[in-house]
Amino acid sequence: MENETCNLRKIGGPGRKPRACAECKKQKMKCEVPSGGHKCRNCWKRGTDCVFDRLVVPHAANNGRPHPAANPECNCGHNLTLIREDIRQIQASLDVLAGQKMLQAEPTSHHESPPNATIAAGEALSAREFNLRMAMTRENSPEANGNTEHNGSSVTVEEPMGSLYEVTRLRNIRSNKAKTVRPATERGQVQDLISRGVIPLSEAESLYTSFHTSLNHYLWVGLEQTHPDFKSVRESSELLTATILTVTALHIPTSAETFDKCYKEFLLLISSSMFSRYHSVDDVRALCIAAFWLSEVSWKLSGHAIRIATELNIHRSFSRAMEGDREHFLRARLWYMLYVCDKHFSIAYGRPPMIAESLQIRDHELFLQSPFADALDRRILSQVSLMQILTRIYDRFIEGSKGLTQENTTSAMLADEEGDFDDLRAFNGEIDRWRLLWHARQEHNPFIGSFPPKGIILYCYFAKLQLNSLAIRGVSLSSGQLSTQRKEYVNLAISAAASILTFVLEEEDMRRALVGTPLYVHTMITFASAFLMKCATMWSRVMGLYIEAGYITSLLERVVSLLKTSVTSDRHVLYHIAFGLEKMLAKFNTNSGVTIAQGSRQAALRTGISGGDNGQFAQRFPTDGNHVAFSNAEWGAYTGPVDAGAPSFSDEFSGNLLFEAFGSGSANDVYDLLTSQLSY
Repeated sequence: MENETCNLRKIGGPGRKPRACAECKKQKMKCEVPSGGHKCRNCWKRGTDCVFDRLVVPHAANNGRPHPAANPECNCGHNLTLIREDIRQIQASLDVLAGQKMLQAEPTSHHESPPNATIAAGEALSAREFNLRMAMTRENSPEANGNTEHNGSSVTVEEPMGSLYEVTRLRNIRSNKAKTVRPATERGQVQDLISRGVIPLSEAESLYTSFHTSLNHYLWVGLEQTHPDFKSVRESSELLTATILTVTALHIPTSAETFDKCYKEFLLLISSSMFSRYHSVDDVRALCIAAFWLSEVSWKLSGHAIRIATELNIHRSFSRAMEGDREHFLRARLWYMLYVCDKHFSIAYGRPPMIAESLQIRDHELFLQSPFADALDRRILSQVSLMQILTRIYDRFIEGSKGLTQENTTSAMLADEEGDFDDLRAFNGEIDRWRLLWHARQEHNPFIGSFPPKGIILYCYFAKLQLNSLAIRGVSLSSGQLSTQRKEYVNLAISAAASILTFVLEEEDMRRALVGTPLYVHTMITFASAFLMKCATMWSRVMGLYIEAGYITSLLERVVSLLKTSVTSDRHVLYHIAFGLEKMLAKFNTNSGVTIAQGSRQAALRTGISGGDNGQFAQRFPTDGNHVAFSNAEWGAYTGPVDAGAPSFSDEFSGNLLFEAFGSGSANDVYDLLTSQLSY
């Protein structure tokens, strides 16, 4: 075989053989090639390439040694190795090209290779490497099951983007939702932060186990129903893997360094996904999970998840789910989860939502009749039902309000008219009925205890605070005493705010769940704290709301203490909430002249919500609005005389203090919520 390879060099090809190389022709020198050599003598001496027609003979190797082929002795074994390597590379390239042709010719395939996915055999690309350049590529062939109309068939009319695709055939504007799924990862080809060595597999598995037994249940993720183990998660979605590890590391005190590594990878994947057309349902699930817990990016991730979900037609899975399709049932459940996520932030921030009130949302009770529905769905749908009520409240009082704007906050959102207060009373009744209905449907959870039924009570307080605080929103401080009706609902808001804090402080399962609950819970606890502080400083005597500042102080001190003990990392938003509230409370105590001895504070606690001889909450915060628990003398003992010309704490509370406490770092979203809710 080696002799045959050597003899191949003596056999001339078709046509006239070149007499001289390009360099010798240029120099007009005689070109002589030694027997068995690849270079002429002149090129060999100069160390240049010896080019005969289309044949290029490489020059000497790195250290100046002549190429083996330039040796008069024929190194046939080396040549044979080169030939075999060339054949192997050609075969690998042909295999890749053949695979791409098969994917393009497959008319019923639900997966499509991205236009820039031409990779060498045995290699796999990470999801973040797909979108490095713009690829205006055309489809090679029309869809086999396209919209071609035949005799007897119905007329089909494409949506506008579909018509644009029909004309241009550009992949990147295709509107066929079934083709926007990333190709499934081949066995053994997982590319993620673990395979790249960012964190070890053992640590990743430990984080996944922690997520599976705690956070997974606070957020109704139901990951165990879609993936039996961590390996399945990794094979399904690199983004879901990074999200789970990032969110879990955030909640573990010893994983601060791991969180930083995972969060960096997570952001890279998110950045890549913004411009990718290849997504999976688990990518949407990952974005939703991240939005509920990662405060700095929550609003952006919520919108991104909804856009991808609509590309994948997840919003149209409800009808198929009602027909008994389990896969579409899980997709419809995910759409409910996205709806709740969207409403949590849109209502809290006072921003318009992205998801409309579709048939699936309006008829959510039908979803519970599915044979696949379980306790997880009853928890999700309880949120859906409550968000529907809050949406109607938003549409009635906030969206339709013309008086209260950023430029003009002196017009009351609710007029002193029977219509507004009648609607307010009706909405309070709706929230009470919601609590009765959904509390009875909740079950004890083996991982998070009594949080599901008690969470209904907590969210009821949240809704009552958001609703009844509208009664004071926009009311001018110079307007004097509030009307009897308005005072009734302001006192209901005060009662709800104090109930939120007390409920979290006194219920063991709520205290344990505090750090793991989604961002919405943390923001509402912050809102309740700031609302009570604002009531005690800005509106109390001016508007006839006589609140015991000492009780508010002791309650908030307990809340700050609980938040500090619950904090797992300085990256967690609770750390910044505790710091911000403590700073505000110190300013509140200094400027309000509140100096309460330890014994007075204990007395306040004994006569407050915690119980005691006369410890009913209604005695301290009456709910009818017509009677108050504290006299002017009692309130004056805490506040002291007011100098009308001196700067007050209330002036700073409106802007500067909120910004100092929450206006930077991971608590920036909390600041946005407070400024939107406390713009009174």
